[in-house]
Amino acid sequence: MRSNLIVSILFSVLLMLTSSAIAQDSSIAPGTQVRNLVLAQIDEGDSPDVAASEVSQIVLDEGLFFDATGMAYLQDNQPSYQTMVGLLNENATGFELAIASFGVMPDVAQQVVTIAIIFFPEDANEIYNIALQMQMLNEQDALLAAISAGIDPSTLTATAAGGVGTPVSPLGVGTGAAGAGGGDTTVSTN
Repeated sequence: MRSNLIVSILFSVLLMLTSSAIAQDSSIAPGTQVRNLVLAQIDEGDSPDVAASEVSQIVLDEGLFFDATGMAYLQDNQPSYQTMVGLLNENATGFELAIASFGVMPDVAQQVVTIAIIFFPEDANEIYNIALQMQMLNEQDALLAAISAGIDPSTLTATAAGGVGTPVSPLGVGTGAAGAGGGDTTVSTN
């Protein structure tokens, strides 16, 4: 019993020292820093679920890695945040995290986009576009999610495949087939 207490205390001190050292490097994405803590706990013997639960709570309790706005959003959306911390174990980028999170939590896609961007702000455009391409959100809702994460909307650009705007007509509509939309690409001689 006593040895378990000592191991627990040593692990807590190690985790705090690791989080302090990681927190000092602001060039590393917050999501990568959280992922490093999760992986460190898994390396110490915790299951991925336990590691995700403990790390997500430590990050919130100690105010690690995120600015005040991001921290407030994560606290307001703790179930989604904790699930996404758990997914960091196998998803190292914002793009990967967003895709995995859409698969697990499709009903809260806007929260997924916002949290993924809070974790990986440098991947904001990729996360925005994958939400559009997977049709998880329309362009307006994806834009609102990015703004909620603190992203300047002028930095986002929708890719051609991700654009939700004007529908594209297939080649040949109205050509040769008297406008019937048959797709005949033969040019009329009229």
